[in-house]
This record gives sequence, C-alpha cells and structure tokens, in this order.
Amino acid sequence: MHHLRLCTYLILLSLKFSVTLGLFIGDRCKPQPQTSGGTCVLLDDCPVAIRAIRENDNHPFKRCGFSGKVEIVCCPKGEDQPHPTSTVKTEAKFGGRIADIQCQKIVETSIPPLGLHIIGGETASPGEFPHMVALGYNRSDVLEFDCGGSLISENYVLTAAHCLDTLDQIRPSIARLGVVEIKEPRFNRETDIIIADITFYPQYSRKEKYHDLALLRLETPATLSPNLNPICLHTKDENPTVPLTITGWGKTSTTRDTRSNILLKANVSVVPISQCTESYMNWRRLPNGIARTQICAGDEFGKHDTCQGDSGGPLQALTEQDGNYRLIGVTSFGRGCASTVPGVYTRVSEYLDWIEEIVWPNKFQR
Repeated sequence: MHHLRLCTYLILLSLKFSVTLGLFIGDRCKPQPQTSGGTCVLLDDCPVAIRAIRENDNHPFKRCGFSGKVEIVCCPKGEDQPHPTSTVKTEAKFGGRIADIQCQKIVETSIPPLGLHIIGGETASPGEFPHMVALGYNRSDVLEFDCGGSLISENYVLTAAHCLDTLDQIRPSIARLGVVEIKEPRFNRETDIIIADITFYPQYSRKEKYHDLALLRLETPATLSPNLNPICLHTKDENPTVPLTITGWGKTSTTRDTRSNILLKANVSVVPISQCTESYMNWRRLPNGIARTQICAGDEFGKHDTCQGDSGGPLQALTEQDGNYRLIGVTSFGRGCASTVPGVYTRVSEYLDWIEEIVWPNKFQR
C-alpha cells in the first residue's frame, strides 16, 4: 500500500510539473527556508523524504527537478535532517520501555521495506527483511545453515535456544546478515560476523519445549544499511490482529530434504491458545500445555508453515503505521511441515526484561 501510494505520488508530481528548476543531481541546494546544506538527489535516495511521504502523503523539501518521471529532491544533509526525538521525550512517550525507545531509533534511522524453510512461501526481496539472519554451523570445514535468527541491535541476534543446544553439540559459529541468497558455504567477510558469545534464557531446558530463547553477541557490530537493520520488538501482551509473516531458508518440500538458498516468506494467522493446546495434548515435553509465553500461528489450509531449518527465525508483523516490522515470536517447534496443526513460537513480549538487561544494559535506568 505504501509503495503504491509512493508511486502514485511520483506520477502526480510528474504530471503537475513538466519543467525542472535548473538544478541537477549532486547540486547544492536549500531544502527548507530554515534548513541549509542540502544536496539534489533522486527521491528514492532521500530516506527522510520517503519517510515523510509514507507518513503524510508528501514531503516538505524543495524540488530540484525531475529525472524522467522521478523527482529530484533537495535532501537535507545528515546533520541538517530533522533530529530524532530526544531520549527524554521518547522515554516519556513510551513509558520507559527500553525496547520501545530503541525501536523508535530504528524507525527514525531506517528505510522501511517496500511493500523457516517456508512451505508454500514466496521469494523475499533484498531489504524486505533486513533483520533476517542465517546461522552457520562449521561441520567438516563447511558451513551448514541450519537455523535462523533476528538482528535486534547492532551487536545481538535473537534466536531459539534449541538451535544452540544441538545433538552433536556443534553450535553456530557465524551469523550471515543482510542477504537473501545464502550462496557459498564458507566464511564471507562481507556478510558474515563471528558469534562471540551465547546466552541461554535461564529457565530453558532441553527436556521441555518452554523458554526456547537465546541471545547471540556478535564479535563486531553489524554495519547497518538498507539491506541490514535491526527489527523492533513487539512490546504489547495482546495478540496482533494483523496478518503475520514467517521467513526462513528451511525445507521447501514435505517429502524431500530440499532446502531453499533463497529467503522465503509466507503469511500465517494467530491461533487461539485453547485451539492450539488441543493440537498438542499429552506431549511429554509440554507438561503444562501451551503456555502464555508462547504464541501459536498457522494456516488452516496447511499450505504455509515453518519447517526444519526455520527454527530461531522470526514471526513478524506490521503492527504499526511506520512500515517497520515488529518481532512477535521466535520459531520454536511444530508437528511436521505444511500441516493444519499450528506452529508454536516463543512470545517475545514475555521476555523483554531479560532481553533489555543483556542487549542494552547501560542505556537507561528505570
């Protein structure tokens, strides 16, 4: 919808203004009467203008002209762009929830996407899920990408604990970030960062299916770009009412051990706990049934589902009007693949205190 609105906006502008104003890409300009130090760039290359259009259907900056049908806008330089909301104001707005404060920073400094193995999924586009991480396991000097994760800050990836508590006790050694296609099974310094430290949620136990969550600290901070950016954490307790999206590089067939090298996406819906519990009755590793720390989601027709290889990846949704995804859950387990039985995800909002304490320990005091 936002992409359609943006395209419509550009077309209307091109029809309304048939002549340029004599400035070209790269020329210096003055974006607004009260702002100096701008540069003429294509509208697509001015994040602050794009964000303004998505929020208000227009932007406030001077127009330099057109390149074909695309507007050339006088884009403010970094130091002259509208400053992000101050920490004090943001903290007051969100009631001091550190994850919400960090989310606001992500929203203000990123370009939202336009728009496990996954059964019945569609191919994702570059930058559509810039938080998506593939975890590489070094087996016989070759990297195997068996789990996913979500970048939640420049230094941390959130994933499933069972992805690290493997039967062969080989833990992931690298995180591959900012890619749609997995490509070579060897370390790539352009996309890979070594995992420096692993922290399991304290109550996690292999014997049960609860608290399936862990944090991975990267050896060096991720270099952010339009194709690589953290995801906001969902901080509300209630279930989202909007469609949910699952993403991953897992199996693509229920009958063959075939995995996708291309990131896939599919839509699923929240399944009520009562209905989900019926699907997992008498499971030895679920002695208390489905817990409030979990969320179930699936497709009633059994066409879209997560599968082996998608574990640790995100269950996400566009829960706000800013075009940025929120991380709702972390892929934990299910009953087979492409089943009408819903998949079970670890509910992120139940673990915010633990996440904040590790990821942003010195940012704010409550």
